[in-house]
Amino acid sequence: MSDRPQITIIGAASTTFGPKVLRDILNHPQVGGSRLCFVDINEERLAIYDKLARKLNRYLDRPIAIESTSDRRAVLAGSDYVIITVDTGHYHTWQQDFTVPVKYGSRQILGELGGPGGLFHSLRQIPLHLEIARDIRELCPDAMVMVTSNPLNRICLALERHADLGQIIGLCHGVDMALYLFLDRVMGVAGDDMEVTAAGTNHLTWILDLRRRDTGEDLLPLMKERLSRMDGDEQSLSRKLLEVYGYFPGTLDSHAGEYIAYAWEFYGIKGIDFSGHLEQEANRWEYLRDLANNEAEWDKFEQAYGDQSDLSAELRLDPFFAPRSWADTLAFPIIASLTAHDLIRLPAVNMLNTGQINNLPPDIFVETPAVVDGSGVYPVSMGDLPQPLAAFNRRDIDQTELIVEAAVRGDRNLVLQAALLDPVAESVGQAEAMIDEMLRLNAPYLPQFA
Repeated sequence: MSDRPQITIIGAASTTFGPKVLRDILNHPQVGGSRLCFVDINEERLAIYDKLARKLNRYLDRPIAIESTSDRRAVLAGSDYVIITVDTGHYHTWQQDFTVPVKYGSRQILGELGGPGGLFHSLRQIPLHLEIARDIRELCPDAMVMVTSNPLNRICLALERHADLGQIIGLCHGVDMALYLFLDRVMGVAGDDMEVTAAGTNHLTWILDLRRRDTGEDLLPLMKERLSRMDGDEQSLSRKLLEVYGYFPGTLDSHAGEYIAYAWEFYGIKGIDFSGHLEQEANRWEYLRDLANNEAEWDKFEQAYGDQSDLSAELRLDPFFAPRSWADTLAFPIIASLTAHDLIRLPAVNMLNTGQINNLPPDIFVETPAVVDGSGVYPVSMGDLPQPLAAFNRRDIDQTELIVEAAVRGDRNLVLQAALLDPVAESVGQAEAMIDEMLRLNAPYLPQFA
């Protein structure tokens, strides 16, 4: 790879992923001098994002070259890396994904990645990503494709099996979130002082090892002791799984629970506050516009829109240009390492299973730690997962394979097969009625089912 690579980000202008990209560019100065191409179909937001990105050059020793466009084909040629972070409808379709299946008796807890909601999210996302893949194949066939869109493992598998691309890597910082936004607080050990080893499938990983970075001290006994003494409902499902199986989910209740039939007993069937999230998204864009145009500071956001402390720290914008010890995207640590020939270890990278987890099927995407140097990205071999944990993951894998084929073929019966494999499926009749309504509501996104 060039020491001044071209990086194209498709779906750059979002209030979640977009600011993370800018923070990670600042925190990885090795990418200075690169050409950054920002692509988004929302031209108004893209203009704001472009202004913000250009402010980065005040902080970089080697300025980045910036190009922003709503036409991905205009910038894909020559790309060394393509980061894809797109969604269809986002909170609007997610609300539908949650409420309609629940109306038919589904006990899904979020409906974003697992459950019937996650199924329809996948059916919308896979064709969109295959369209993008066709352009990549034509214009930059040797690019490393980094997927951060959800449902990540289903999108990655669809690209692997139905798009003729080079290397495909799925990136999710869920394990880091557990480490830096929960375990550090509970254990009283800074996230920077811990090294976590987790493995499984995306959003259903298991912490297999946890150590103090400087001494190698085993921190699993401390983790188990502190979690066993917690009061209240916080992460109660994950704590119960730890109690029963001896292992703690690396992505906490909200993600791991999407693949577990009885998660509703612990998490409830409430979904998220969709209207509240939409309001927060609008507020964040107003702040980003002010930051781009008027040098806004964080306290001005707080004064105008109120306290953000109820949000996960990963979503807060304060302070926007401050350094952070852990990566928001995982894409830029990889690019920086490959560019500067530095050796790093990442806690979670989704790659084809070529032997890193022995008792999960080959040639599907699994999530394990990986090491990166100037020559490539190498997943760490984990051996076998403990058998009960592998059983949870295999069910997700079997459903994933059906969902990918259903999305590509536009086959209603494959959708039904996938829905009935889901842990929250309770009634064939209700599943069929739900599928028919969801296919009708999603018809604009799913022409393959017409």
